[in-house]
Amino acid sequence: MPQGTLKPRLADDRMRFGLMWLSSPTPTTTSKEVADLNPDPFDVDAQMDLARRVEDAGFDYVFFADGYIPHGENSWRIGHAEPHMSAPVFAPVVMAATRHIGVVTTFHTRYFPPAVIARLGANLDVLSGGRWGWNIVPGWKPDELALLGITVPDSSHETRYATTAEAVEAVKRLWAARGEQVDFEGEFFRLHGKMISPHPVQDPPCLFNAGVSPVAQELIADTCDFAFTPLPDDYAKMRAMVEGLAERTERHGRSPLEVNMAGATGIVLGRSDREAQEKYDWVRESLDMDCARDIATELMGGSETYKANYEGEFDDVARTLGIACGSKVLVGSPSTVAEQILDMHRETGIRGFMFLPSLYAAQDIELIGQVFPYLEKADVWTPPADRGWSW
Repeated sequence: MPQGTLKPRLADDRMRFGLMWLSSPTPTTTSKEVADLNPDPFDVDAQMDLARRVEDAGFDYVFFADGYIPHGENSWRIGHAEPHMSAPVFAPVVMAATRHIGVVTTFHTRYFPPAVIARLGANLDVLSGGRWGWNIVPGWKPDELALLGITVPDSSHETRYATTAEAVEAVKRLWAARGEQVDFEGEFFRLHGKMISPHPVQDPPCLFNAGVSPVAQELIADTCDFAFTPLPDDYAKMRAMVEGLAERTERHGRSPLEVNMAGATGIVLGRSDREAQEKYDWVRESLDMDCARDIATELMGGSETYKANYEGEFDDVARTLGIACGSKVLVGSPSTVAEQILDMHRETGIRGFMFLPSLYAAQDIELIGQVFPYLEKADVWTPPADRGWSW
């Protein structure tokens, strides 16, 4: 039976919040000490307890990143992003434990044919009662291509996104057909036939993409609901990202309110500012720099997103990427962090955040939940229940 409440789209100016899921012992921070403090990501009871706490805290969705190759010996040694749960396999655990929160999983368009994505996505949407979202990733890592036996040479970034855009269109056509004949003739994909039910509850499911290049931003503006991107510390860069996406969205005949920028943001909270700063200092000092350097080499070597946002001495970049994957980090008590969010909102216009905690223990999730009432008082956030649990 379907689990949950259908999440409708609501194009409003209210803030939305997501949480990067605990898919490994420490998904966002290169620290063995942090990994040892976090709940066990492969303990189903722990996963379900975390899911309920996150939903009760007031989040709109959780986000499952995914991949197919290890980050290296140092990541394995400290538990950073490895072992890593498979997003479509573990997402139903969160769906079963909750009733309203959105659950976003990653599928790579280069690794899965459109019909497979459409089929798996439809099942996840039905299982959740209409709460599933797709994080669209092109798939570019040479080691992943080799592992999966994909022998077609890698293409340019522009061609990669042209292929992805066509794959998304093909998936949406399959969903919209609802079992009727589909004849799709594209440059990269040709689909003919009928897809077995069940069909998605949402029409269509919610779409995310993390690209920052012009071609990626065009895909987001044309067809996505959320633009997932790391938030830099530079407010001018942040505002340019928000305004650029809004302009592109309008050019595609859509309201800028239809596409929210899910700004990836680190967060370290304490009951007081001093406690939060001490916790952050401890996390920073506990970083395994060998692991952080591996991550920096991987991300800076292939991701246009990271190349665009980070510069400077290599070890400084590695240390930045070692906490919250390089995103801006909010540190303080709930009231202080709320003020930081409000300041970003006022200065840049951003209204969407995806939190990347270092620490996922119950008390840390509870502290995040204490941020939201301050935002409600400032009239920028409405509890999900009061807006129909909408995306």
